[in-house]
Amino acid sequence: MYAVERLAAVRPRAGLLLALLPGGWLSPLPGHVADSPPPDAARCQLTPPAMAGGRAPGLIVAADVLLPDGHRADYGVHIRFNGRIGAVGDFEAVRQAHPDAAQLDCRGRAVLSPGFVNAHEHPAYSYAFPDASLNPGYAHRDEWRLGVGGKPQLPSPEPLYFDQDDPEATAALIAMELRHLLGGATAIAGTGGVPGVIRNVNRHVREGDPVLYDAEAEVSTFPFSPQVVEDLRDECAGGAAYRFPAANDDLAHMAYVAHVGEGRSSSCAARAEVARYLERVQRRDRRYALVHGVATDRADYAAMREFDVTLVWSPRSNLALYGQTVDIAGALEHDVRLALSTDWSPSGSFNMREEVACARQVAGQADAVLSPETLWRMATVNGAYALGVEDRFGAIEPGLRADLMLIEYAGGDPYDTVLTATDEEVLATWIDGRAILVSDQLGEGLGTDDCVALDGMAPRVCGVLGAFGFPAARFGEYLENIVPVNDTTGQAACGPPRPGSP
Repeated sequence: MYAVERLAAVRPRAGLLLALLPGGWLSPLPGHVADSPPPDAARCQLTPPAMAGGRAPGLIVAADVLLPDGHRADYGVHIRFNGRIGAVGDFEAVRQAHPDAAQLDCRGRAVLSPGFVNAHEHPAYSYAFPDASLNPGYAHRDEWRLGVGGKPQLPSPEPLYFDQDDPEATAALIAMELRHLLGGATAIAGTGGVPGVIRNVNRHVREGDPVLYDAEAEVSTFPFSPQVVEDLRDECAGGAAYRFPAANDDLAHMAYVAHVGEGRSSSCAARAEVARYLERVQRRDRRYALVHGVATDRADYAAMREFDVTLVWSPRSNLALYGQTVDIAGALEHDVRLALSTDWSPSGSFNMREEVACARQVAGQADAVLSPETLWRMATVNGAYALGVEDRFGAIEPGLRADLMLIEYAGGDPYDTVLTATDEEVLATWIDGRAILVSDQLGEGLGTDDCVALDGMAPRVCGVLGAFGFPAARFGEYLENIVPVNDTTGQAACGPPRPGSP
């Protein structure tokens, strides 16, 4: 891992559609701003900022806006020059309060939403396709990880970590983050990734982590042991209860987000994990989340609700490995806070919109109702809450980071518009107020001089490849045999076990 000083050189976090000139003046980038409405009435209208006494006016985006307390039509959101959200309210009122700001008027034509917060991923491994021997016949994660119980062990891909001297690994990680970004996420939690593309969340344990990971959460993979089935063998056979080593609680202020109950409800080890974890959360000493929880039941959901434990749900990966997932009807009945996550590409969804589609399908099969607004909350504010970062991002509120996506809107349910958008319908995506994805429909006004078109993506990618020294023409040469940026046909199925599976 590189030192902070070196990593900082590749982490651009400045700029909206403006160039900061000496003395603090802001000016439209030459050739990048439309002085008049575009001829196509379906497109947004971009108005450049006024020059006003050296102030940095920022950008107002006008659209149908999805707020924590509901949908608002014809609202304006002021993205400040420092990458934070400023005023939020009726567009005319926001415009009057900030008359010098640039304006992107998409009223009636777009929905503005916070980006999805993917509360659980394994970015270092999430470039790989599912293995040909993947099947839903496992009762506990130790069976496919370690081959215990006579079950075939699944090969795990080699992890990739950011290294500026390894262009192939770096390109694969950039492509992984662009894939998630295109799928609606602006933040992912888990080990791995690259600085300067998507927002990454993980505990800082190495020198370069403060730059790589924008926020911290203790995303502990296995809170008790990496070999729970073996440790609990005697206990599950009727012997004395096994005592796991004491957990490290030196950072109790940080949200604890751990794999628990990752196996069928028939697995003694999976059930024992759940019981022990729910004993631990009763300390109420920190924010707790429970990842996967396939082995949970309705009594567990009552405890999770009582002790404010978020269930981080990855239905596709659960079904691909164990042939079952959580009792979603029971979790909803007990009003458990639910967050969605993709887990990883070897068994999970390739992006958050695919995970949303799987969750919707699974809920329907269980006669449970997940409305578009509920699914949207599971993908945004609930994910941020699970990670303990809801005061930083995951919603459109003054003072939070401007991690936003603007989606083309032709009427109907605005939440569903965001959840089901294709890449052609992604107009722009910002992280920290910096436009990273920009549609050709908006022209070039929201990007920088470093916007490039990549195969398989409708919106252009801005300020990414150049920061890592990748010419656009050569970037794709490093991406053979990894999950594509915008093709989900190779992901695991979202469905019941296949006939004949072990």
